[in-house]
Order: sequence, then structure tokens, then C-alpha cells
Amino acid sequence: MREKHVLSSAIQSADAYNAIAGHVERDDLSEQGWIIWQCIQHYYDNDSECTRTDPEILGENVARQVSADKHKVMFRDLCADLSGMDTSPANVVDDLLATKREVAGHKLANALLTGGDTSTLMGEYDALMASNSLEQKESTEIRQGLDVCSLCADGFDPEGLVEVWPPSLNQRLDGGVKPGHHLLVFARPEMGKTLAVIEMIAGFVSQGLTVLYVGNEDPMDDVNMRVVNRLSGMNKFEVLNDPSQADTKAREHGYDLLIMASLSPGTAREVTTLIEEHTPDVLVLDQLRNLNMHNDNYVLQLEKAATQARTWAKRYSCVVVSVTQAGDSADGKAVLDLGDVDYSNTGIPAQCDVMIGLGATSKNVQRGEIVMSLPKNKVSGRHEYFAVLVEPTLSQLIPLD
Repeated sequence: MREKHVLSSAIQSADAYNAIAGHVERDDLSEQGWIIWQCIQHYYDNDSECTRTDPEILGENVARQVSADKHKVMFRDLCADLSGMDTSPANVVDDLLATKREVAGHKLANALLTGGDTSTLMGEYDALMASNSLEQKESTEIRQGLDVCSLCADGFDPEGLVEVWPPSLNQRLDGGVKPGHHLLVFARPEMGKTLAVIEMIAGFVSQGLTVLYVGNEDPMDDVNMRVVNRLSGMNKFEVLNDPSQADTKAREHGYDLLIMASLSPGTAREVTTLIEEHTPDVLVLDQLRNLNMHNDNYVLQLEKAATQARTWAKRYSCVVVSVTQAGDSADGKAVLDLGDVDYSNTGIPAQCDVMIGLGATSKNVQRGEIVMSLPKNKVSGRHEYFAVLVEPTLSQLIPLD
């Protein structure tokens, strides 16, 4: 990889950056190059509408990453030189594609010589040879006259379903959801959104599934403790009194399968990087509305975030569980509907396969329960509602039916 040309192209062209961003890895660049590359990423994350970087601003951002004055000067000069290079971003992208093909070919040849597994490498090599661009394209699936037996066996096998706890919810989903589905949990503040998500996480890890929890709302230590409470069956004070026992019990129930990441508030690119690094079976976004989607219009911001969540579910074949707020209309209401989603009662619902509303009247609160409703349920079509008992010290939902 020609480092200077790659950096120069990314600095001078957002299109070139977007084309190569997913293909530049840490080992591809020098220490200095990696610092500049990270600042380029940050620049475009802050403003997805810009067409190129401002070399002076970029240079100052890069200079802040080092402490020595001589290094600050060196990086400012380097950014200015890269910005002024006479390079062709389109041809740099083509060159990088050729390099990727060459590397893939060498890996495949080595595997053939050593008798290694070539199936994955062959697929990567064929895809690169057939591609005329490094940009990721949405996959298109075309079917005609698919054998119905195959459809039932491959697409609707009960063993391929992902159970969604509590069991009373899973029952109304006809046994679970499939990878590629997007679920939304929404409720008013303090109505149990994170509690419901922790209940789901307990169910996912009990099935041996890897869960990536991306939180940008509550302090991570607080959420982490609540997860330990749920998995160990020990409340906070019992955990603090005997953390070793709590650790053992939590790991017995799948604690090691949970990856927790804290963003503040986080961008789509950062979440994508986490997904590609950890390849989860389930992605939990808590909360969807806090993701920075680079739009000043809050309604459009929410809709873009929901669309991105659905894209992650399909592209990476994982279950995505998003969390967002319900509006004022949900105050004191037990059964929520589509119109109760805060700021987006059309855009967000359109991007979900299942919507799970959490509500309660004053009587529900007195009884220590919340009502789960399904205003949208493309999985089973059952638009029902039901009450569950809340065990707050363990972040647990207990079915009442």
C-alpha cells in the first residue's frame, strides 16, 4: 500500500475515503500514518456531508495527538504536504483494489500449497476479482420457484430461531426471531427499558449467543452490575459482599459471551467497527436516539439511526435490539402503540420487525408490574399485550401467564 497516496486521497476526497475506509487496517500504516488516518476518520464522522477535509483544521487535530512541539510542527507540515499532493483519488482506490487482489491471491496460493482450508479464501478472492470497486454494495438476492421444502427447512427451522426473553414474549413471537431481524424496545423514562434489555441478554447468552451491548446512555458500571445481578441471581449488596461467588455464578450463565462497549454518544462508523471486530450474534443499541447520525433535524436523525440498525441486522446477519424513548402520549398508559414512539411514529416503526412497548398505569406500578405490548409484530402477527412482574434488584422480568 502506498501510504502517502492513500492518506492524500482520503484527505482530498470524501468519496475516496468512503471507498477505502473499510479496507485500511492498523498494520497497513506506519505509526504516523495511523495517527493521521484516525484524525481523518474523526473529521468525516463529525460531518458526513463534507466533500473533503480542511487541511489546516486536520493538521491542528493531528498536532493535538502529540505532546512535543517538534512533533506538532512535523505533523502540521505533513498534513499540508499530503493535502497538496498531485494525486488521483480514483486511481488510488483502483490501486488499493489491485493490492487487495494480489494479497488475496498469495493467501489462496499458500493455502493450496499447504493443503489448508481454501473455501473462505476462494470466496474472498473471487469477490475481489469480480469487483470493480472497493465500496460495499448491498447484496441482492433473487429467487424463482424456490423449493417449498427448502424454504421451510432453511428459513423457518425452529432450531434456527433466537429466543427472546421473557418466555411470555417469546411465546408471542412463535418461538423466537431470526438473524436479520430488528427489534425495538420503547418506553417512557424509568419504565424499564434497560431492565427489559438485560432480561433479553440473559436469554441470548443462555443460548450460547455472543452479544455486543453498545451503551451510550447509562454509566457502564451500573449496567454491568445489573447484568451480573441477573446472571448470578444475586442483588447488588450480595455481589458486593461476595464478588468472587457472583463472578462464578454469572460466568456459569454466559457472562463471558457478553461484550460491552461504551460510546458517548457514538457514530454509525464506530458501531460498524465494533461489529466487524467482535462478530456478534446479537447487537444491542442502548439508546438508538443518541447515535450521532450527522443530521440537525432530530426526526431525520432518529429515522437514519433506525435505518442503519436494520442495515446492520441484514448485512451482518445478526439480531439487532434497539432502545428508544416513548413520547409524552405514553405517560400513565399501559398499552403502547406505534404513535407513542418519541419524535418518530412513522420512520422508526417502518424499520422494525418487532416493536415492544413498555407501559404501566398507576395500578400496574403498585403491583410491581409493567405491560409489554406488540404494536408491530411481523414475526407472528400477534399484536397482543401482557403483564410481567418486575424484580428490580435482579433486573429480572417474571412472566405472569
